[in-house]
Amino acid sequence: MIDPYLKIGRAKTHLDALEALLKGFTDDKAYTITFYDDLEQKGHIMECKLHDVPHDICLTVGDLFYNMRSCLDQLVWSLAKRVGGVLDPDRTQFPILAVDNEETRRAFKKQTEGVPSDALDEIRAFQPYRREESYKSHPLWRLNAMCNLDKHRRIPANGSEGIFKFPKITQGDIVGIQLHGKGMVVEIPLDLRMEALADRHRVSVPFAYKGKLQLDPSIPFKVNFGGDATGLTEDGQGIAEIYQFICETVLPRFLPFFP
Repeated sequence: MIDPYLKIGRAKTHLDALEALLKGFTDDKAYTITFYDDLEQKGHIMECKLHDVPHDICLTVGDLFYNMRSCLDQLVWSLAKRVGGVLDPDRTQFPILAVDNEETRRAFKKQTEGVPSDALDEIRAFQPYRREESYKSHPLWRLNAMCNLDKHRRIPANGSEGIFKFPKITQGDIVGIQLHGKGMVVEIPLDLRMEALADRHRVSVPFAYKGKLQLDPSIPFKVNFGGDATGLTEDGQGIAEIYQFICETVLPRFLPFFP
């Protein structure tokens, strides 16, 4: 088990690095706030522009996913290579399957050649298809999907949310709220308008309410990985949960197979 544990240990190094990079980015570098008057629209504007997530963050998360996936693959190799097993295991990997059918059973057999039957039962117990329609919530399916994404391109990252606080706006200022296009309008007397654009959020009020447009300087901000056309989304907490699942649930189940 030394090789799988070395790999998961390396994954922890990347996880710690990722947490530090995310904290450094989201603390004070994730956005820029500017205020200006728009004479044409007769309003005072606040814009919060979201910065691009640094490449180092995307590359670090890719390395983290790779080491977690490699840990599982090396586990199966070690199971097949054990005393009395295959002399030189080839094409082994930890199967991660969304469905259970004839085709995936053939793949499972090929990927686990030489692994003892009791260990095969344990590997089957961790298959995402056991969650049926909810297989995409399984930590190993999520790991495998993000690893496959990282094989072909840099994992995209984006800001998932910004929570704006307006200390000078009271409940009495708000008559009602309505959706307007991609934004929101807080109706008169305040008439505060919020728009979510591609790379920024825009908030506007009439000149008469300029003094109301003040923000709490601390804006919670979170980075998501995946997204866009992939349909995959993981944040730092979700990635840590995958790591914890491998360390505390998967690997210990296979310790009895090694002296």
